[in-house]
Amino acid sequence: MNQALKTFLDSSHIEYETDVALSQKTWIKTGGTCGCWIIPHDVTQLTEVCRWLYREKQQFEIVGQTSNIFFHSTSNPAVVICTTRVNDYSQEGDIVTCGCGVNVMRLSKDLMEQGYAGVCGLTSLPGTVASAVVGNAGCFKCSITALLQSLNCLLPDGTVKTYSREELRFSQRSSAFKRGELKGIILSVRLHLENAADVEEEKRKAARSTQWRKRNQEGPAKNLGSTFALLKMRKNLRNITAVCIAHIGSKLKIASYRCLLKQSLLRLYGYHRIDAYVSDKNVNTFVWRDEQAERMFPIYKEMMNKIYNHATLEIEEKI
Repeated sequence: MNQALKTFLDSSHIEYETDVALSQKTWIKTGGTCGCWIIPHDVTQLTEVCRWLYREKQQFEIVGQTSNIFFHSTSNPAVVICTTRVNDYSQEGDIVTCGCGVNVMRLSKDLMEQGYAGVCGLTSLPGTVASAVVGNAGCFKCSITALLQSLNCLLPDGTVKTYSREELRFSQRSSAFKRGELKGIILSVRLHLENAADVEEEKRKAARSTQWRKRNQEGPAKNLGSTFALLKMRKNLRNITAVCIAHIGSKLKIASYRCLLKQSLLRLYGYHRIDAYVSDKNVNTFVWRDEQAERMFPIYKEMMNKIYNHATLEIEEKI
């Protein structure tokens, strides 16, 4: 660890750990060794440490819950800042201001209980509000970005700039930040709330969305959710055959449509060897089941690019 960084963190009373095994920190328990894992406890500490690193021209990674990041075993970052303790939020009227590390599930449940609309589909969505903004994440017709009014961002020159929702130029599962058009660290996010017309119906929607997730998606452990965005099947004989088999088999109650589609695609494309690492509930979910998963992931990506046109990774890889 850089001695100057250590001196700065100690004098600023910012928590950190050295020589950290990323497999003990990351969502799917992968990664190499991090030289310095920094844990700021509020927006002020986050701003201070990022300004120092920018000024000293030191490279660093910034992460939240890492529920959308795959750190390879070869990834040994010098500095990682984790924002999960920057998790306070306050409310004034119909505006709620969140630290970048506020947990989306916790926030959504709190706001739904208070009678607000637009969050019922997010009560089982992992990740922080900042990562939800960057990735324009959402489900069940709900998203943080639909509520977004503005955010504060620390720029590489050390200044703080406020961006409006329009300036982030959202597209499906993407934003100007994710595309690299805007640079900087999201410090806080402001959301505009609206009262729900029927609070009990919002709660029923949340319960239905949770049950749907349990039936159709893997649980949170050992996976990063949807691996690819904007998937569109290629029009070829193998795909048509797989879809037909899945339709017929599901009607005959042999197995679920999604499971049969997965099995058919793996065999028709000759990738049955990665069966254990592809979810039975959704072929677009890779499961880091064991130590062999890292070796299987490139094979999985190869297969998905054969099945789908322009398969774009939704998760972030750190190599």
